[in-house]
Amino acid sequence: MSTDILHRHLLKFLLVSVFSFFIGTIHGMFQVMPPIRAWLDSIGSPYGGPGHMIDPLAHAHMNLVGGVVLLAMGVTFYLLPIFTGKRIYSIKLVMHTFWWVTIGVYSFYIIQMVFGIWEGLLLHANPQDIPSIHRFYGPVMAISGTTMAVGFCTYLANVILTITNSPSNDTNS
Repeated sequence: MSTDILHRHLLKFLLVSVFSFFIGTIHGMFQVMPPIRAWLDSIGSPYGGPGHMIDPLAHAHMNLVGGVVLLAMGVTFYLLPIFTGKRIYSIKLVMHTFWWVTIGVYSFYIIQMVFGIWEGLLLHANPQDIPSIHRFYGPVMAISGTTMAVGFCTYLANVILTITNSPSNDTNS
């Protein structure tokens, strides 16, 4: 496997990490604007109620998982061959890691924002209707969380398999 191929795949981790930090930064700027902050506080941010879905859950996950974790995963896949002298066990698992975690974190963010805004609006207009939509929250969050978990598992598996089973980068061995 050429390191150029690996590096091209790892560029995706870097680009999505940068984009996630951008989204998280814009989100953070909006949530501290006085009218938005007042509305978020009125619906329970950051301690409970629908407001906590927007701040801190959506905001934190976009920055931490989308920004930091994807960057750390890409850096791990870049540095692991350097530190161990072994090739990455599977480029396919690298790509699975990327797509599962990316889809998971972005679906998580969208779900938190949609349900947070929707339930927040209902809290002020028709609070009795919240349970009728909130019953969908758990199942869609389970799908999103499971998607991220699959990505974390493929990451862990690839790191362990690289360390324990991958052939050396040395062509003389």
